[in-house]
This record gives sequence, C-alpha cells and structure tokens, in this order.
Amino acid sequence: MLRKIERMGAVFLVFGAVCVLYYIGIVLYAGLQASFSWFWLFLGGAFFLAGAVCCVPVLYAAFGRIPSAVKISGGIFLAACLAGFLFVEGCIISGMTGNNGEPVEYLIVLGAQVKGTRVSKALSQRLSRAAEYLREHEDTVVIVSGGRGQGEDISEAAAMKEWLMNQGIGEERILEEDKSVNTSQNIRFSKELMENPEALAGIVSNDFHVFRAAHIAKAQGLNAVPIPAPTSPGMYPHYMVREAFAIVKDLAAGNMVF
Repeated sequence: MLRKIERMGAVFLVFGAVCVLYYIGIVLYAGLQASFSWFWLFLGGAFFLAGAVCCVPVLYAAFGRIPSAVKISGGIFLAACLAGFLFVEGCIISGMTGNNGEPVEYLIVLGAQVKGTRVSKALSQRLSRAAEYLREHEDTVVIVSGGRGQGEDISEAAAMKEWLMNQGIGEERILEEDKSVNTSQNIRFSKELMENPEALAGIVSNDFHVFRAAHIAKAQGLNAVPIPAPTSPGMYPHYMVREAFAIVKDLAAGNMVF
C-alpha cells in the first residue's frame, strides 16, 4: 500500500513538472503578458503539493487526520467541477466547425494581442482566415475590432487594417472599431458600425473562441455565424482551458446565452 501511494506521488510530481514546463513554453511563445498563463503554475503547484503529501510521511499523516466528511465533500466538489469543465469543453469543440452556408454581408474580425505594432501569431491566424474569405466574397465588408491595450503602440484595429491592406484588401472595404477591450464590446461596438444591423455577419476568431463569440452575439441580437481560424497546436491546452473559464465568467455576467 505504501509503495502504491509513493508511486502515485511520483506521478503527481511528474504532472507538476509538466505544467511548469508548459508555462515556460507559453511564455516563450506568447510572452510574459500571455493571459491566464499563471494557471499552469497554479496547477503545477497543486500537483507538487499532492505529490508531497503522498511522498512525505508527516504530510500524509496530517492528511489522514482530515475528517472523512471533509474529504468526501471535497471529492464531490472536484468531481462536479470536472464534469462541468468537460461539458463546457464539449460546447467549445461543437462550435469549431463554423459556417458553410450563405455568404455574410459583414465580417467581424475579433482582435487579439498586438506586440508594439506587430500582430501576434493568434491574430495573424484570424486575419489570414479573414483575408481568404474576403477574396472569395468580394461584396463582404470587414470590421476589424479591437482597442489599444497594454504593450500595444497602436490599436489592434489599426494593426489589423494595415495587415489586411498589405494583403491586397481594399481600404474601402475595411471599417475600424478601435475602442473595445473584450469580446462583448468587440461585438457590440462592431454592430454599431453596420448600416444594416439585421444583416448576416460572420465572426472570425480562432476556433476555440468562436463558440463563445457566437453566443455573445446571440445575446446582443446580432444575426451572426462563426468563421473559425486555426490555432497553433501547442497552444490548444492553454487556450481551451482559458476559454472554459471565460465562458463561465460571461455566463455569470449575463454576456452570453446558450
């Protein structure tokens, strides 16, 4: 029994090390300002603590003195959280297929981090998908949406507009929304720029994000369909976890509906 507990502790320690290494990978890829990256350090610390409890006799004995009712309640709570998390992840995955129907009149490209004046990898993926769509649908007007955040020399909208123009998209087809700081504002302020607010709009974002964006648009009465862009494979775990928490937050704030 003791050896089994020690082996379990070793597994927890390995998981903890993986989380810390993944955090380092996120920072190397997206920089220290990568949102929610702290979660992986927190999760790694939790695994290290669990491993220590299993491997250090004093800590294991202290854990054993916790009342059974507390342990059972904690286990039920964690199981419920895991079930809810998996449900939300299923919703996110269900939204990744996007729209293959009628052409949209407006294309709303949601902003992401700009490094100085240079678009980030995630934003370039969104813009590449938007440019592809705009070349295929020459009557579609694009709204680039995103304000100026910390570490950004210009607004995300300005950086996106320049990127699209460099790809041959005419300036007359590009509308700028440069005040928003979150997805809810992205959609609300972009809708205000639409001459026909009842027109069909396509929302371009990375595939992990379009489910939430589309349901925020639904809450705001916007007739919208998701148009997903690809995501860097190595960042999927981070983005998927972050997005689950963002959905819970927006649901609690009343920003989105199912």
